[in-house]
Amino acid sequence: MAESMPDSRSGDPGSKASVGRRVPAGAPEQTLPKIIIVTGTPGVGKTAVGKLIAKRIGSEFLSLGDLVKTQGLHKGFDRRARSYMINERAVEWMLKGYLKDHREKRIVFETHSFNSILHKTHGMVAVVLRLDPPVLIRRLKGRNWPKLKIWENVEAELIDLSLYDSLKVLGKRRVYEIDATAKSPGNLVREILIVLHNGKGWSMKSLPNWLGKYDPVLLSRRIL
Repeated sequence: MAESMPDSRSGDPGSKASVGRRVPAGAPEQTLPKIIIVTGTPGVGKTAVGKLIAKRIGSEFLSLGDLVKTQGLHKGFDRRARSYMINERAVEWMLKGYLKDHREKRIVFETHSFNSILHKTHGMVAVVLRLDPPVLIRRLKGRNWPKLKIWENVEAELIDLSLYDSLKVLGKRRVYEIDATAKSPGNLVREILIVLHNGKGWSMKSLPNWLGKYDPVLLSRRIL
């Protein structure tokens, strides 16, 4: 699936420097953005894809969920929602300092929350993963989430909430929308790295029109 890329210093496609840094043909590492935000509705596959991107390009991986829990960046645990209540201001300041200190390194950051904790930064792009709502329903049911929490997230996917937040912060030239439905993590990563290399950004043509495909009332009856 992946090919060893030429070493940018030696020009030798078989040099030892190229081993371990494998990206798809047409997406050389040096052309990729410094900060890759992988975002989307919970359940679309952000963590698996984000980790695989980081491994593929040899960068550091950060997860909002892990940071909130390990660094205590929350206001307690919401038993009804079965999740931590994020201290958005604390996360915002932590990320601002971290990105500043590591500005020369490539970072892959996975988060479902965008405009409240991240600000437009040089070299930052967002990859918004989308997922067909019935598939998302099955995944979230598999987590044994409360019915209302499942519907809230499916509704967010229907109305393009993660995409809207990303475009609001970064603008369409720095946002890439990828439909993850029926695609393996490996194939998704290959597709993502190629579109990042091409650098064309978001357009209306890439938009999955879930509201044009599904009736929200009928979908809600599958859950509530």
